[in-house]
Amino acid sequence: MMNDPAASEPTARQRAAYTLFQMARASEWWAYKFAPILATAYATATVVRVPLWPLLPRLLLLLLALTVGATYVSVLNDWTDRADDAAAGKANRLARQSGRVVAAALVGCASVGLAIGAYFWRLSPLAAGLYLGAWVAYSLYSLPPLRLKVRSGWGLLADTAGAHLFPQLLTATLVSQWAGVAPAAPWLGAVGAWALGCGLRNILWHQLGDAANDAQAGVNTFVVRWGAPTGRRLAVAALLLEGAALLGLLYLLRQPLAYLGLGLYGVLTGLRARVWRQPVVIAQPQAGQHILLNEYYEVYYPLALLLAQVWRYPADAGVLALHGLLFGVHSWQRLRLWGRALAVLSGKIRRHHAEGA
Repeated sequence: MMNDPAASEPTARQRAAYTLFQMARASEWWAYKFAPILATAYATATVVRVPLWPLLPRLLLLLLALTVGATYVSVLNDWTDRADDAAAGKANRLARQSGRVVAAALVGCASVGLAIGAYFWRLSPLAAGLYLGAWVAYSLYSLPPLRLKVRSGWGLLADTAGAHLFPQLLTATLVSQWAGVAPAAPWLGAVGAWALGCGLRNILWHQLGDAANDAQAGVNTFVVRWGAPTGRRLAVAALLLEGAALLGLLYLLRQPLAYLGLGLYGVLTGLRARVWRQPVVIAQPQAGQHILLNEYYEVYYPLALLLAQVWRYPADAGVLALHGLLFGVHSWQRLRLWGRALAVLSGKIRRHHAEGA
């Protein structure tokens, strides 16, 4: 029997889903944004001493809420950047996309986001405010007439709030509420300070790397207005805030595996710099770079917290397995460097013994 060629062609719904996937640029933010956010969920569960497994359906809802928001942000930012990207000679994946398709994607995301925000409101007005606040921050960041992206420091704050501060505080608030306890002020304060420092440093990294294109297009970012040296100094100040808040988080967690993960990350980072000559950067992009601490937040921190949860609540192994499915490829690409590191250390030990003999 001959196969019907039409049966193998994608349906209109499949084509629409694939188009939305391309427009969303999910590969650029999935692990980088969501692994640290879920780490805050795991950390909050550790602080309030509850298992994660009963919370799994709600954590998946949180992941859906964040995915819808991130898709909205990606589509809106690319669509409103078309003229600036053209002026800078940069490619824009929505440059030839139909306005109707883009509008449908934005309205669809906003509709789902409002529905989820309504659920969050019934649970906690604070959670709803944080969730919808992220949408508002990024809408103001991209859309004229305000378009905070081209308004120097306001752009830094809007990006930091929408991408890091609000989502991290939302996560800590929701997990506390789902566990039946009021969000603890010291914990929310530490999470907020850490997210603020981390978010500022990462948007400065982006602006420093794109400064020439932004200047050519007349986009008045903070770095374009105040210069790269000022941007680098602000990034150092952000790192100090981020580092102090991270120590506060680890102190409140009182989880040895989180410290162990930080130590292992530090060892590997040292090998990167000394043995493999890979530059470790705070915010200034360089060829072959390793952005300080990001890998800890994306890989070591969440895995350490999950392993600790499994030790206390064995059923949380299911959450660990799901985390592996969601971020396993990203984590493995980074953890496999330990094979190279162990080979380097083994070689040094063999040479030391040979010289001693």
